[in-house]
Amino acid sequence: MKRPDEITLRRVLNEKATPDEAAEVAAWFATDEGQSWLAAEFDNDARQLESGAMAPLSDIPGEELLQRIERILTRARRRRLLLRVAAILIPCALILGLWANLNSRLGGALFSANEQQTVAAAVGERKEVIFQDGTRIFLNAGSTISYPERFGLSERRVQLDGEAYFEVAHNPQRPFVVETSDNASVRVLGTEFDVKAYRSDPTISVVLIRGSVEFARGVSSYRLEPSQRLVYNKQMGTSSIESLSNADQTILWSRNTICFRDTPMREVVRELERWYDVQFEVADPEVYDFTFSLQTPNLPLRELLDELENIAPIRCSVNHKTVEIHSVKIE
Repeated sequence: MKRPDEITLRRVLNEKATPDEAAEVAAWFATDEGQSWLAAEFDNDARQLESGAMAPLSDIPGEELLQRIERILTRARRRRLLLRVAAILIPCALILGLWANLNSRLGGALFSANEQQTVAAAVGERKEVIFQDGTRIFLNAGSTISYPERFGLSERRVQLDGEAYFEVAHNPQRPFVVETSDNASVRVLGTEFDVKAYRSDPTISVVLIRGSVEFARGVSSYRLEPSQRLVYNKQMGTSSIESLSNADQTILWSRNTICFRDTPMREVVRELERWYDVQFEVADPEVYDFTFSLQTPNLPLRELLDELENIAPIRCSVNHKTVEIHSVKIE
């Protein structure tokens, strides 16, 4: 580090410097060169104090002379000690000042407890959440997300149980991490993606709309390209990646639109139970052999069931919050 000029050094020692000058000199005092300069300055200061304050020895009584010398040396030692302490404390004070300033800009995140917040979308509803960094998420029915009151300095980490569509604010210095059930996680910098990770479902799926994400489980990790879907099988512990012709259809639920594409009946039932807050009872096992392709704005339950009946040979009856499904024999 370059040594400050002599005028600046004197201004700092005489407490007449600007904050910028004090910061410059304090940083230099922390170097080996600065410490050597301070030591030499202390010794010279002590010598000047002693010589300037003493009268000719012959004019001063012996006892008074000893007391005066002792006072001078004591003052010199105190000043030397204070300056040495200052050489350490000034940089520390500057650092604390910088941290205090940063803490203020982060709303007190550095020096206060950071409590977890939780938002839940009940079965039958969907919610939108906007985080403090500008990230937007849409929670699907029966989903819960937990996040800190203030994100950390090095990353933005949340926990998801259910399904959510994320529009993450770009920040390469603070990656966004979504933790899911089964100790899996999705790591992003700034992108749009959908994570479906209901604790009760046998799989976790991640669909990347735009940007780049990395799915990790244990020592294994997978990077997705836009319009790709990763499916992780919890029981088997395996992952597969497929390309989608229209990935945007995956997030139509966030726009209050129901969408199925060759979706097996078991999955249709799970989705509709969350969407409408009902329970399905399938009377005939062969009903599970059907798949459904359907895209429609949110409909009343009875109208949606009518749509399913038009696609497959089934009949649905509603009794309060229970839907019974029977197969229809085709003659």
